[in-house]
Amino acid sequence: RVHGDAIYVKKEKLEVMIKLATNKNIDQVLLELKDYASEVDVEFVRKSVRAIGRCAIKLDSAAERCVKTLLELVKTKVSYVVQEAIIVIKDIFRRYPNKYEMVIVDLCRNLDTLDEPEAKESMIWILGEYAERLDNATDRLEYFVDSFADEPARVQLQLLTATVKLFLKMPEENKDLVQKVLNLATEESKNPDLRDRGYVYWRLLSTDPAVARAVVLAERPTISDTTFDFSKEYLDQLLDHVSTLASIYHKPPESFVLFGKEIDFYDTGGDDADDDSSSSGESSSDDDESSSSEESKKEKVPTAWPLV
Repeated sequence: RVHGDAIYVKKEKLEVMIKLATNKNIDQVLLELKDYASEVDVEFVRKSVRAIGRCAIKLDSAAERCVKTLLELVKTKVSYVVQEAIIVIKDIFRRYPNKYEMVIVDLCRNLDTLDEPEAKESMIWILGEYAERLDNATDRLEYFVDSFADEPARVQLQLLTATVKLFLKMPEENKDLVQKVLNLATEESKNPDLRDRGYVYWRLLSTDPAVARAVVLAERPTISDTTFDFSKEYLDQLLDHVSTLASIYHKPPESFVLFGKEIDFYDTGGDDADDDSSSSGESSSDDDESSSSEESKKEKVPTAWPLV
């Protein structure tokens, strides 16, 4: 349990749980992560939802159970939970293409709750990727197109690509929509990246749709969880520092500790210095006392400490 723990402890426990998750204990892990997703700490809830997705990507045989858990979280209608779940499900789709499409219908019921760019971008990607399998993909994308000018650049870029995908898959029904989005991207946008991509798509579609299909609808490589993929040499290096922060950061100390800097401590001539000067004056002349006092004030005592 993480209730009452500091946030950095909670985060580290999540990483440990993901690393230790196996086919034998995944049910207990998912139950725990689902419980974490009901906490009041929004940042921790988001990380808990992402942890469920990482377990799905890590364990093929447990992916369906992870998706069901995410779908249960979507049905809670909590805005930030729903949006984080959509982001995670997009990654699961990339890991397992053409599987678990049945959850898209439930995701589409929450379009009006999306107000974060990454969540919108993920939902638009899903709609473009599975457009031919949805009855109302055009209507769903038009929902985002209506606010095209107000969206951030990353959402506009994804919306442009998704609309072109939709047109290539269902050209007759979406001529007007793709023309509208291309006009918005090339004529009304001031973003050079968006304009350039719009012109590229426009040229591809107008000259050779077959090439456009090969480029835009090309098969993409599946993703994998590489969080704990360390070489043996790197692991050996970390094991040498297992009792230090290196075991928390999964990085060698030299990557986050600054060595070679020194802190110099100086004698400022306080009470102790005055006592020493007075003591030495009892056994020497006034000139020697003055000289000794000046030398003690100038003397410095360097001590080297590594700065973290």
